[in-house]
Amino acid sequence: MDKEFLNVRSLASLLDMSEQTAYKLLREGIIPGRVKVGKSVRFNKEVVLEWLQNGGVTIDCKD
Repeated sequence: MDKEFLNVRSLASLLDMSEQTAYKLLREGIIPGRVKVGKSVRFNKEVVLEWLQNGGVTIDCKD
């Protein structure tokens, strides 16, 4: 199964927040599933959705 990755804009939309807030949470290391692609950052959608289902708490996160 192919994994789906989100850019910051898509992540912010999924989380219903501004891109600025998403970048802040990224810098603080709060959102799991981060993958660096060159200078860009992507998020593993499956990991982010699991994180949300756990109430925003990272439990044995597999980046």
